[in-house]
Amino acid sequence: DCGAQIRCRVLLLALGVRWRRLQADGADRFAGAGIYYACTRVETDLFDAQDVAVIGGGNSAGQAVMFLAECCPSRTVHLLVRRTLGPGMSEYLVERIRAAANVVVHEQTEIEALHGDGHLEAMRLRNNLTGAATQLPCAAVFVFIGADPAAEWLPAEIARDAKGFVLTGTDVIASGLWPRSDREPCPLETSLPGVLAAGDIRAGSVKRVGFAVGDGSLAVTCAHRLISINR
Repeated sequence: DCGAQIRCRVLLLALGVRWRRLQADGADRFAGAGIYYACTRVETDLFDAQDVAVIGGGNSAGQAVMFLAECCPSRTVHLLVRRTLGPGMSEYLVERIRAAANVVVHEQTEIEALHGDGHLEAMRLRNNLTGAATQLPCAAVFVFIGADPAAEWLPAEIARDAKGFVLTGTDVIASGLWPRSDREPCPLETSLPGVLAAGDIRAGSVKRVGFAVGDGSLAVTCAHRLISINR
């Protein structure tokens, strides 16, 4: 941030998102020592045969639950949902979770506090309807509570959806904010001609590495096209 100004014919925004952090007493203290924001084979092997929890009501949370449950059938996987299970998750995932013998679903429930001596050992839950508190042993909590786009600094000329993700391509046309009449936007072009957006920051994108790679490849094609137009 040196204040320098750079001129360019095409600009690509690949700013990503900021994953929401768990707001519970002790969450920061146990980051990397029981609190995780991804669920890979590394973590499942670390906590083999130990009870774990997943927080979230979307597909990422549902997929993590089934991954953890199937990797080690002897463990109990607790799924904590702030409201009810279903509205934000694919039906097939809901059915698999409901049918899994080693998955316990806690609806209308949030984590109030986390406890342990150097590493997470237990979590205190609160029922949002009754206010009742419950403490359960838990070796790890996997957090999937959404993300916020890193787009708050962008100018107003770059249109965004209600959640702050950048509109591109056909979404820009549908919004009525495309300013040019001589051509339509490229698939990744924003409402500011010549500015592209790719990856997690783009409205409607799937928050997965493979999809971001695909966006990056398409961005190269779009950039070449715009450069040839603007010669």
